[in-house]
Amino acid sequence: MKRLLFASAAALALIIVWALAQPAPQPLASIFPAGALLYLEARDFAALLGDWNGSAEKRDWLASSNYDAFSRSQLFLKLGDAQTQFATAAGVPPDYALLTSVAGSNSALAIYDIGKLEFLYVTHVASARAMNTSLWKTRGSYQTRHAGNADYFIKEDKASHRVAAFAYTGDSLLLATKEDLIVGALRLMAREAQPSVASEAWYTSSVQAASAAQGDLRLVYNMASLPRTFQFRSHWVQGNVAELRQFSAGLADLDRSPSEIRERRVLLRATPSETTEASESVTGQLLAAVPDDAGLYRAWLHPAAEQATHWIEEKLFSQAVASATPQSKAAPMVAQTADAGSEVDLESRIDERPFTENRDSFKALRDRLAAARIDAMLDVSSTRLDADQVYVRPHSVIAMLAATAWDADAIRAALGTAAEGVWSNSGAATWRATTGGVRELEGLGKLAMAADGKWLIVGDSAEMVNAVFARRNRPALAGAAYAAGWRHARELPNFERMTKLIDFPQLPATSSDQNQAGGEPPFFSGNLASLGRTLKRIDTATIVVHDEGTMLRESAVYKLNP
Repeated sequence: MKRLLFASAAALALIIVWALAQPAPQPLASIFPAGALLYLEARDFAALLGDWNGSAEKRDWLASSNYDAFSRSQLFLKLGDAQTQFATAAGVPPDYALLTSVAGSNSALAIYDIGKLEFLYVTHVASARAMNTSLWKTRGSYQTRHAGNADYFIKEDKASHRVAAFAYTGDSLLLATKEDLIVGALRLMAREAQPSVASEAWYTSSVQAASAAQGDLRLVYNMASLPRTFQFRSHWVQGNVAELRQFSAGLADLDRSPSEIRERRVLLRATPSETTEASESVTGQLLAAVPDDAGLYRAWLHPAAEQATHWIEEKLFSQAVASATPQSKAAPMVAQTADAGSEVDLESRIDERPFTENRDSFKALRDRLAAARIDAMLDVSSTRLDADQVYVRPHSVIAMLAATAWDADAIRAALGTAAEGVWSNSGAATWRATTGGVRELEGLGKLAMAADGKWLIVGDSAEMVNAVFARRNRPALAGAAYAAGWRHARELPNFERMTKLIDFPQLPATSSDQNQAGGEPPFFSGNLASLGRTLKRIDTATIVVHDEGTMLRESAVYKLNP
């Protein structure tokens, strides 16, 4: 018995010594060669792919006008050409069946050249499954080469110069569209000394700044390099490339649960600026005043007077003019400029009155806002169905907190001057008192205002102004440098109704989500509305941004309907 116990203890000790002697598993980022533009890693790619494949969102999107329009876009056609070229090079179609077969557990993708679609993909997958993929079964048509401690297989399409290369070593399947990438990965897996993504500053600094465990999906991107690529500048949907140049790197972690999708982001500044964390609490006072039925809200810390004036003009006056201006059957007056239409003045329009007289209409308001030193600003918007149950009208409110108390009479005078310049030249608009301390200006449009100490609230609906004004003394919420929310479930029906009216002259007699004539679907009521219906499971979406000077820290939450 003693000999048996001794032998068992010795065997256990040998196992422990052997385990300790083994090198630690390599993080996936450490086996990707340096030079990537972005790096995407999933804790369980197969599970994510399975969830997407079985989701109602996938089914609805593929049947939507949004996908129909996307499938005709230049970007989609270019991706289709690249897919065909890769199929020729690889000998297997890069379709969903191939993607499913090579989707393992912990997986990562790095893109090195967007235009040439140069990427490296690595996934952990059991050997039996890897050997059963269509890619592995075609390896006889590939050239066999060696790097690190493993063989790899490579093939090139001579016509397009597309490359397909893959390897399987340990429990990792590697797939690349450039030989240097798969060679570099195999050498890094053999622990040869060479730079990797994990050793680059843009990656390490982003991961360190995340200060939280990796999510179900993690994206890390090199913001110093991405804006220099033509494809990013051309296809980045936000259109804010110039604003992104201040950042050197960024990271986004995504976590899922049955009730929500949560995204945690960091954006690292190339040159640190002053932090706003100490003063962010003021936006919390404005956020507490957001009505429960608001469709959209946005709050900014320390907005410039120019920005505040722009939002008042854009959200309150242009809408009022558009909805209040009566249709005219007479031709517009000829512009009263001596040289209009001549070769010395080709810029002035002769089919409408010049707007020179209105350009300074907001000067008095802008001067008042600048003198007040605005601490924070809130924009609240909602749509309302008219009593006739036909038309949907958007309404907006702008609320501002200043460093000192507002001069309500001066603000009303400045708003009246702006209204006179935009609505008419008669100066006939007058302020009248309504309920709750709200004053309303009536003319060709409507404007409402309320002021109390440091609070100033202006809107195109007395009801909405009163709703915000009545909540001004509520306990403040957590502040932020920027915060926004969108109530998708509430606004989608009104959005669809409104966009159908916008597209009405172009719609066929029997219109639906899909375009009936075989051409492009209506942009608003077809393309955009169908995307909204695809995402109908989203109830609300919110984002909160904190500015730490060296970085922006963001949290986006998508609440889901059951």
